[in-house]
Amino acid sequence: MSITATTEQQYQLLDLQSLDNQLAPLRTQLSEIRQDEQLAGLRREGASAVERAKAQETQVAQRQTVVDEAAKVVQETTTRRNRMQSQMDADEVSSRDVPGVTKEIAELTIRIGKLEEEQLQAEQALEEAQHSLEQAKTAIVNAEQAVNARITTLNEQGQQLSKQGKELTAERSVLVEDLPADLVAEYEQIRDQNHGTGVMQLQPDGLSGAGVPIAPAELAEIQKQPANELTYCPDTGAILVRN
Repeated sequence: MSITATTEQQYQLLDLQSLDNQLAPLRTQLSEIRQDEQLAGLRREGASAVERAKAQETQVAQRQTVVDEAAKVVQETTTRRNRMQSQMDADEVSSRDVPGVTKEIAELTIRIGKLEEEQLQAEQALEEAQHSLEQAKTAIVNAEQAVNARITTLNEQGQQLSKQGKELTAERSVLVEDLPADLVAEYEQIRDQNHGTGVMQLQPDGLSGAGVPIAPAELAEIQKQPANELTYCPDTGAILVRN
């Protein structure tokens, strides 16, 4: 049984198609917002910065231990040398032991110099690690700010798109209520099967709404049909609204 619709109702189908054409990209954009690649990338950068900071914290702790140990050894060695030197200065070392003590003081002084150099190197390495840690922490802050800014932008875009979508959906609902249910069902079924196109208008020059010329014989057959009977585009299968 063929579906019938007044000329006005058929033209309302074109309005319905126009609304659906506007709604489709809105839905796509909303879907893209929910799966925003830029936001995902920023979050990955933030996570990477956190991991770098953790690694740097471990390195800082390790290098701090090296510095502390180097400082301890320097202090202990210096204390030992100074004690021996004080004994020498106070004539508390026997003349027999003076050469040995003097030699040991000299060796300790040389050792202290080397230890202090090692301590300085350890402190420089610690400073480098601390600097890297500060950079990693700054990267975390920057990443968090970038993520928050992107979320704000996406929320604003989403709210705007949602508002537009609600307005178009409300307009569509009003239009659908004025149309016969079987006509709407026919349109929607064809639209679902036809990549979003359920209806198109026959052009005065015999072209379909898709810009495809309709064969003269098919065009003549279409024009013969009663005005209130639905006809279909031979190329796309969409409902064809005649002028």
